[in-house]
Amino acid sequence: MIREDGALLADRDRLDEALFARAVPVIDAVIRRRCRNWKIAADVPGEVRSEVLLRLVRRLRDRESDPIERLDEYIAAVASRVIDDLVRVALPEWARLKHRVRYVLDHDDRFVMSLSGDGRTVCAPDTASPFSRRRVRSSAADALAKTMLEVLHQLERAPSLDDLVTEVAARCGIADPVHSDIVHIAAPRMHEPDAPFQSLQSLRALWTEIRELPRRQRLALLLNARDSAGDSVLRLLIESHVVTACELALAVEVRESDLDSLIERLPMRDLAIADCLQLTRQQVINLRSAARDRLARRTSRKR
Repeated sequence: MIREDGALLADRDRLDEALFARAVPVIDAVIRRRCRNWKIAADVPGEVRSEVLLRLVRRLRDRESDPIERLDEYIAAVASRVIDDLVRVALPEWARLKHRVRYVLDHDDRFVMSLSGDGRTVCAPDTASPFSRRRVRSSAADALAKTMLEVLHQLERAPSLDDLVTEVAARCGIADPVHSDIVHIAAPRMHEPDAPFQSLQSLRALWTEIRELPRRQRLALLLNARDSAGDSVLRLLIESHVVTACELALAVEVRESDLDSLIERLPMRDLAIADCLQLTRQQVINLRSAARDRLARRTSRKR
């Protein structure tokens, strides 16, 4: 039995070494691409690399997880998520602006996005469709779109998404990763590498539980839900393709055609939610607390 255990440990060590040899070049390429203009401390790449490897090992050792079909693409995606997580902690205003810019790019036909040869998301004005129909609807989103168009027309080449956000941030007076001292970006560690947002499968399971909440609990939770950067969680669910626009519209009880307008107003304050539901602010707070307690009980029961 001891020999078998020793053999198993040796096999696991060899697998880990092979994984690291495959993963590190991919991770480093993502770090160079995403952080090439950042003034970062020397230990930040190592911290990012360690966090990605930790998540990969945990994912591969989880027997209930689905097989990974394209390993290099998966590694690159995890590395980007780790960088995004760290940026949200170190630069919340910049991260919040990035969510808003991404929303405009996804919902306004004046812009096009493409993938460059080095894997970056590149943004440009859509000159081929001057009479395209889709436009963001709120005044705040339209003002942001006009600023984005001004930036794009002034640049000599199509910028990456991060570079576009940085240029827009400079115009809005928001600190950006090019000029910020983000030595503390490596300090926050993800205490739960297997948290729900790490797995689409877990996110979809959580979404199922949210849909089954009583109506007022569900609305009190979703209309106020925000991430660590203060951005609406509903926008993130749409961007990550966890839910469809139709599913989201049904959950928050609006027509799908009115969903963009609603998301632009999220997250809503408790008083605004109270007005929508014809309740008091305290009742909204109580409903949201009850929703969180119920979700905690149901998700822990299924683990």
